[in-house]
Amino acid sequence: MQKPTYFLLVATLLLFVTNSFAQGRYDSYNRLGISVGIHQFDIKTDDLVTTKSTGFQAGLSTRGTVARHFDMVYFLHLNFHEVNVLGRQTLLSENVEIPFELLAAKIGVLGSYKISEKHFSVEFGPALQLSEKFEIDSEFEDYILQGYDTFTAKDARQTNRLNIMGIIGVSAGFQSFKISLQYEYGFSNVLSKLSVNNQQLKGHIEQLSVLATFYL
Repeated sequence: MQKPTYFLLVATLLLFVTNSFAQGRYDSYNRLGISVGIHQFDIKTDDLVTTKSTGFQAGLSTRGTVARHFDMVYFLHLNFHEVNVLGRQTLLSENVEIPFELLAAKIGVLGSYKISEKHFSVEFGPALQLSEKFEIDSEFEDYILQGYDTFTAKDARQTNRLNIMGIIGVSAGFQSFKISLQYEYGFSNVLSKLSVNNQQLKGHIEQLSVLATFYL
């Protein structure tokens, strides 16, 4: 099965479950939203030299009221991540930034405390990210990553497929449109599938996103 088809099937299933659950609980206020946004993605690690890069995301969400000052937001996003890892063609070459790309589906639930009714809220909660392995251009496959003598870019493509994320942020706008700023941190070791000299690499996802959501 091709990767885009695989992620589309996963996205459709998760969205159906998410939306059905929300509609069953919040009859008084329940709105479906369409979100698009950009983000800065990085992996915080001492085992690789990385620099953040810009990616984008899109998806669907459901916002429902549970109390006078509290909403719950269920969301499903498809994320296109990119992070740069330093490496060199030979041991004597200069280091260059190698783009590592990652396609991921993310489902989560956020509590939304309304500081100003329908206009400004603080949001927080967990998310689960499902991803494939990193993709790199074929020209960089044999580049040696900085800090190593034989560990190459193609050796570093494997990643932890399931990552638990924590999200905190704010959203502002109106009942039909909101802008959100979110910080995400990955509690899982995204590099757990990688090892050098029998030593497991460690790293955690960091992501800063700006999202625009249109509610139907």
